[in-house]
Amino acid sequence: MPRQAPKVVKLRISGGQILETFKHVLLRQPDSLFAEMAKQQSIIDCAHRDGRLVRLLVDSLRKWQESGSGVFCPPEEFDEWRQLIAEAKYWRLQQLEEIIRNASTAANSISVAYHGTLAVGKQGHAGLDINFRRIHRILISGRAWACRQVFGRSLNETRDGNMDSSRYTSRFYLTHTFLEQAFDALAAHRYKLVSSTSNNPNMTTTSGATVEQSVKEVDLQVEAVSP
Repeated sequence: MPRQAPKVVKLRISGGQILETFKHVLLRQPDSLFAEMAKQQSIIDCAHRDGRLVRLLVDSLRKWQESGSGVFCPPEEFDEWRQLIAEAKYWRLQQLEEIIRNASTAANSISVAYHGTLAVGKQGHAGLDINFRRIHRILISGRAWACRQVFGRSLNETRDGNMDSSRYTSRFYLTHTFLEQAFDALAAHRYKLVSSTSNNPNMTTTSGATVEQSVKEVDLQVEAVSP
């Protein structure tokens, strides 16, 4: 007897789009509204809900079905935690709701370091002064999904392109060289500075107009604050 193909359920979401998934994915949590409706019909009307959030919930159920463990990895620059939790509550996805809550309040640490040079020279009667700071690269270390969430498209992942979202890495860096922009991104995601260290080699100058370059390395670490 030939094996039956898995039944497909269609979800009609906002904007007239159709999201298709297998029935057993929606049955992952038997007490959910998804499971209740999937048992009775092959087309579920979700047009009155936020289509993007519904898609995230279904994708999470699908990954859960495939991996056998419930882990929520948010997309880049995701900041709609409260709305997503409310959406999971509406569909009675109690286990997934708890997983999302844990992901939204989990504390994460991100280390920011840069390699740069300071140009030092004589400034009239004022003695020594720093003329400018040149940053060559801003390095990012931390859990992959947290770094992606904070920095989004500004994050260069070419040195760790196949990094799993839940793993830690110290090989990411930013596509720009503006520390203020990096700190703005961290502040926007409710991170706060908890420690900083710097290493500045001894600087010496020579006579005349000669300017020496001295490298200054700064390491900064910030820790996530629960929403």
